[in-house]
Amino acid sequence: MGWWNCPDSADVVTGDAVLDSVRHFLRAVSDEYQKGLARKPTLGELEYALNLAFKVNVDSAVLDGVDGLETKQVVLKTAMRPKMHKVTPGDMFAYRLEDGRFGFGRVIADASVGAFAEIFDYFAARPVFDYTRIDTWLVPPVPIESYSLLETRSIGDWRIIGHTPDFVLGPKYSALRYVYGSNPNTLMWRDMEGNKGPITPAEAQGLPHYVGLDDYLFAQHIASHVQARIAAR
Repeated sequence: MGWWNCPDSADVVTGDAVLDSVRHFLRAVSDEYQKGLARKPTLGELEYALNLAFKVNVDSAVLDGVDGLETKQVVLKTAMRPKMHKVTPGDMFAYRLEDGRFGFGRVIADASVGAFAEIFDYFAARPVFDYTRIDTWLVPPVPIESYSLLETRSIGDWRIIGHTPDFVLGPKYSALRYVYGSNPNTLMWRDMEGNKGPITPAEAQGLPHYVGLDDYLFAQHIASHVQARIAAR
């Protein structure tokens, strides 16, 4: 693990594992909101949670130099980012596998956790899709974190490679349902068109969770299918 001094303050030190831990913490908070409320937290909700956490949990066992101090407020400041590509239904994308090959998919609907994407059963050495394979799924469509994967491209190696003009959801998507809720009594289903309703644990059995997959979770989700394709060659 590497450690380094922050450019704006020589007294502040951070490292790779620290940033990984913070990333996992933020993902975990987001996952809880997505599981319980089928949406991501707002900046205000994260700020409120951090304020409570600092007041209750931060002491000399956690941080140096805080004995006798009280945390009054944690403030998250924002500014406008440079304009980026806004992911829209019909966008074709490529993602890189660990072995260096590219897989392919298409954004098919917006979602509160990012976007729904269909994943094609096709891999190539370059990010160039064979459009004769556009009707063959590797796995059924899944929710993905389209913002971090395709807009900011801050995790993994994902890229927009084309667009299907005037794309609309067809009949084959209408029967797909996704489950969210924190316990059996609050389970809900939703589809790609935003329809939703209560669902029993028995009915929810085997249905995919309505959680936006990041690069790591996506790789886990498709891993067995990718290995099966390699073995079949």
